[in-house]
Amino acid sequence: MAVHAAPAIGIDDVEFLGESAGDKLVQRLDDPQVATSLSLILDHADLLAMAVVAIDGLLRRADVIGDSVASSFAEVRQVAAANTQNRPLPKIDVAALSDTVTRLTSAAVDATPALDRLLHSALIDPQTADFLALAGDALLEGKQAAESDPRGPKGVFALMRVAKDPDVSRGLGFMIQVARAFGKRLDPKAQEPTVARHSTA
Repeated sequence: MAVHAAPAIGIDDVEFLGESAGDKLVQRLDDPQVATSLSLILDHADLLAMAVVAIDGLLRRADVIGDSVASSFAEVRQVAAANTQNRPLPKIDVAALSDTVTRLTSAAVDATPALDRLLHSALIDPQTADFLALAGDALLEGKQAAESDPRGPKGVFALMRVAKDPDVSRGLGFMIQVARAFGKRLDPKAQEPTVARHSTA
């Protein structure tokens, strides 16, 4: 019975058996963070497409828009000069105005991560808005009360009597709880990821 030799594996076969770009892509898709990011992008794909089209249109028509703006300013100056007994308006530096708009746009892009963090934080929670409104009212009321009685309590016994006021006690208790919660978030240990400890047999 004839024994057939195994076919030799060439360089092309080795490259085929090796890790391909598709395999690397699959490995990245298995990352939960990557999957979550892709899911978020897909959920807002329509908005992203509209934004890309709008930005592309602005970039393609930047020269035309700039010329139109300059022409519009010139027409406004002519009309205004005719209506004010031929007294010309001050010249508008279109180049400086365009540079200002560019810098503002760049600043907005740089601030995007911070804005995204704020939009996904508790600052936009309705309860936070209600609390800030209450805090604003309390600050104004306290300011008016302090202006009407600028002396305030005198001595330790006066402070003790004020502390017995239910409203003062309630406010101090709230501030203590806020300080405790804020202190927890300032603890570096609380910000480190917890590592599970396995007991050794």
